[in-house]
Amino acid sequence: MRSLTTNQLLPGSVDALKLCQQGVTVVGFLPLANLQRLASQLYLAEGNVQVRLSFGLDEQSRKTVNGQLEATLPLVCQRCLERLDSAIDTEFALALVWNDDQAAQLPRTLDPVLMESEELDLLGIVEDELLLALPLVAVHEQGSCEPPALLGESIPSDEHQAGEKVNPFQVLAALKLEGNKH
Repeated sequence: MRSLTTNQLLPGSVDALKLCQQGVTVVGFLPLANLQRLASQLYLAEGNVQVRLSFGLDEQSRKTVNGQLEATLPLVCQRCLERLDSAIDTEFALALVWNDDQAAQLPRTLDPVLMESEELDLLGIVEDELLLALPLVAVHEQGSCEPPALLGESIPSDEHQAGEKVNPFQVLAALKLEGNKH
Protein backbone atom coordinates (compact mmCIF):
# COMPACT_ATOMS: atom_id res chain seq x y z
CA MET A 1 0.00 0.00 0.00
CA ARG A 2 1.49 3.32 -0.95
CA SER A 3 1.64 6.23 1.42
CA LEU A 4 -0.78 9.11 1.02
CA THR A 5 0.63 12.61 1.19
CA THR A 6 -0.81 15.84 -0.07
CA ASN A 7 -0.92 19.43 1.07
CA GLN A 8 -4.54 19.95 0.05
CA LEU A 9 -7.17 20.41 2.77
CA LEU A 10 -10.07 18.03 2.18
CA PRO A 11 -13.45 19.78 1.77
CA GLY A 12 -16.03 19.17 4.50
CA SER A 13 -18.61 17.91 1.99
CA VAL A 14 -18.85 17.14 -1.73
CA ASP A 15 -21.49 16.51 -4.39
CA ALA A 16 -21.21 12.72 -4.19
CA LEU A 17 -23.54 11.95 -7.12
CA LYS A 18 -21.52 14.09 -9.49
CA LEU A 19 -18.19 12.64 -8.29
CA CYS A 20 -19.48 9.05 -8.61
CA GLN A 21 -20.68 9.69 -12.18
CA GLN A 22 -17.30 11.20 -13.10
CA GLY A 23 -15.20 8.55 -11.27
CA VAL A 24 -13.21 11.16 -9.34
CA THR A 25 -10.56 10.43 -6.69
CA VAL A 26 -10.22 13.01 -3.94
CA VAL A 27 -6.93 13.15 -2.02
CA GLY A 28 -6.20 15.49 0.88
CA PHE A 29 -5.81 15.83 4.62
CA LEU A 30 -7.94 16.81 7.57
CA PRO A 31 -6.60 18.20 10.86
CA LEU A 32 -7.45 15.89 13.76
CA ALA A 33 -8.59 18.96 15.72
CA ASN A 34 -11.50 19.31 13.23
CA LEU A 35 -12.84 15.89 14.20
CA GLN A 36 -14.53 16.70 17.51
CA ARG A 37 -15.76 13.22 18.47
CA LEU A 38 -12.34 11.73 17.75
CA ALA A 39 -10.49 14.62 19.43
CA SER A 40 -12.15 13.73 22.75
CA GLN A 41 -10.47 10.29 22.55
CA LEU A 42 -6.97 11.67 21.92
CA TYR A 43 -4.13 12.66 24.25
CA LEU A 44 -3.79 15.81 22.11
CA ALA A 45 -5.77 16.75 19.02
CA GLU A 46 -2.69 17.41 16.92
CA GLY A 47 -1.65 16.16 13.52
CA ASN A 48 -3.55 15.26 10.37
CA VAL A 49 -5.22 12.32 8.75
CA GLN A 50 -4.33 11.65 5.11
CA VAL A 51 -7.40 10.71 3.06
CA ARG A 52 -7.92 9.09 -0.35
CA LEU A 53 -11.53 8.69 -1.53
CA SER A 54 -12.32 7.09 -4.90
CA PHE A 55 -15.86 7.74 -6.12
CA GLY A 56 -17.43 5.54 -8.80
CA LEU A 57 -20.09 3.09 -9.92
CA ASP A 58 -19.89 -0.67 -9.39
CA GLU A 59 -21.19 -3.45 -11.72
CA GLN A 60 -24.76 -2.93 -10.47
CA SER A 61 -24.50 0.85 -11.01
CA ARG A 62 -24.40 1.48 -7.25
CA LYS A 63 -22.68 4.69 -6.27
CA THR A 64 -19.62 3.72 -4.24
CA VAL A 65 -16.82 5.35 -2.28
CA ASN A 66 -13.63 3.40 -1.63
CA GLY A 67 -11.43 5.07 0.95
CA GLN A 68 -8.08 4.84 2.62
CA LEU A 69 -7.03 6.72 5.77
CA GLU A 70 -3.56 7.07 7.28
CA ALA A 71 -2.81 8.83 10.53
CA THR A 72 -0.72 8.64 13.66
CA LEU A 73 -3.16 9.16 16.50
CA PRO A 74 -1.85 10.38 19.87
CA LEU A 75 -3.89 8.18 22.22
CA VAL A 76 -3.84 7.82 26.01
CA CYS A 77 -2.18 4.63 27.26
CA GLN A 78 -4.69 3.02 29.60
CA ARG A 79 -1.88 1.60 31.76
CA CYS A 80 0.34 4.65 32.42
CA LEU A 81 -2.00 7.45 31.22
CA GLU A 82 0.77 8.89 29.04
CA ARG A 83 0.86 9.52 25.30
CA LEU A 84 0.83 6.52 22.98
CA ASP A 85 1.22 7.16 19.23
CA SER A 86 -0.85 4.64 17.30
CA ALA A 87 -0.40 4.27 13.53
CA ILE A 88 -3.73 3.85 11.75
CA ASP A 89 -3.93 2.64 8.16
CA THR A 90 -7.45 1.59 7.25
CA GLU A 91 -9.47 0.99 4.11
CA PHE A 92 -13.23 0.99 3.67
CA ALA A 93 -15.88 0.56 0.97
CA LEU A 94 -19.16 2.47 1.12
CA ALA A 95 -22.31 2.55 -0.99
CA LEU A 96 -24.58 5.57 -1.15
CA VAL A 97 -28.20 4.66 -0.38
CA TRP A 98 -31.36 6.70 0.06
CA ASN A 99 -33.45 4.30 2.16
CA ASP A 100 -33.23 1.25 4.43
CA ASP A 101 -34.39 -1.13 1.68
CA GLN A 102 -31.41 -0.20 -0.50
CA ALA A 103 -29.09 -0.62 2.49
CA ALA A 104 -30.49 -4.10 3.23
CA GLN A 105 -29.75 -5.23 -0.36
CA LEU A 106 -26.05 -4.32 -0.22
CA PRO A 107 -23.44 -7.07 -0.19
CA ARG A 108 -21.39 -7.48 3.01
CA THR A 109 -18.41 -5.86 1.30
CA LEU A 110 -20.15 -2.47 1.23
CA ASP A 111 -21.24 -0.38 4.20
CA PRO A 112 -24.25 1.86 3.58
CA VAL A 113 -24.19 5.64 3.85
CA LEU A 114 -27.71 7.01 4.10
CA MET A 115 -27.92 10.09 1.89
CA GLU A 116 -30.27 12.93 2.75
CA SER A 117 -29.18 15.10 -0.19
CA GLU A 118 -26.58 15.02 -2.94
CA GLU A 119 -23.96 16.36 -0.49
CA LEU A 120 -21.80 13.78 1.27
CA ASP A 121 -20.34 14.76 4.67
CA LEU A 122 -16.66 13.82 4.23
CA LEU A 123 -15.76 15.04 7.71
CA GLY A 124 -18.31 12.68 9.28
CA ILE A 125 -17.24 9.70 7.17
CA VAL A 126 -13.55 10.16 7.94
CA GLU A 127 -14.27 10.60 11.65
CA ASP A 128 -16.53 7.51 11.77
CA GLU A 129 -13.91 5.35 10.05
CA LEU A 130 -11.13 6.57 12.37
CA LEU A 131 -13.28 5.87 15.44
CA LEU A 132 -13.90 2.35 14.13
CA ALA A 133 -10.16 1.86 13.58
CA LEU A 134 -9.18 2.80 17.15
CA PRO A 135 -7.73 -0.03 19.23
CA LEU A 136 -10.12 -1.49 21.78
CA VAL A 137 -7.69 -0.68 24.60
CA ALA A 138 -4.70 1.54 23.91
CA VAL A 139 -1.65 0.40 25.90
CA HIS A 140 2.11 0.52 25.45
CA GLU A 141 3.85 -2.82 24.91
CA GLN A 142 4.18 -4.93 28.06
CA GLY A 143 7.11 -3.75 30.18
CA SER A 144 7.55 -0.39 28.47
CA CYS A 145 5.41 1.59 30.94
CA GLU A 146 4.26 1.45 34.55
CA PRO A 147 0.86 2.29 36.00
CA PRO A 148 0.79 5.48 38.09
CA ALA A 149 0.74 5.20 41.89
CA LEU A 150 -2.74 4.61 43.25
CA LEU A 151 -4.30 7.27 45.46
CA GLY A 152 -4.41 5.00 48.51
CA GLU A 153 -0.74 4.04 48.31
CA SER A 154 1.57 5.78 50.72
CA ILE A 155 4.69 7.46 49.42
CA PRO A 156 7.75 6.81 51.60
CA SER A 157 9.01 9.87 53.42
CA ASP A 158 11.56 10.60 56.15
CA GLU A 159 8.94 10.07 58.90
CA HIS A 160 7.61 6.78 57.55
CA GLN A 161 9.70 3.93 56.27
CA ALA A 162 8.83 2.36 52.91
CA GLY A 163 7.31 -0.81 54.43
CA GLU A 164 5.18 1.03 57.02
CA LYS A 165 1.57 1.87 56.11
CA VAL A 166 0.01 5.17 57.14
CA ASN A 167 -3.31 4.92 58.94
CA PRO A 168 -5.58 7.58 57.39
CA PHE A 169 -7.41 8.02 60.69
CA GLN A 170 -4.13 8.91 62.43
CA VAL A 171 -3.58 11.59 59.81
CA LEU A 172 -7.11 12.94 60.37
CA ALA A 173 -6.59 12.93 64.16
CA ALA A 174 -3.36 14.91 63.73
CA LEU A 175 -5.14 17.44 61.51
CA LYS A 176 -7.96 17.76 64.03
CA LEU A 177 -5.47 18.41 66.85
CA GLU A 178 -3.77 21.10 64.75
CA GLY A 179 -7.15 22.69 64.07
CA ASN A 180 -7.99 22.81 67.79
CA LYS A 181 -4.73 24.65 68.57
CA HIS A 182 -5.79 27.65 66.46
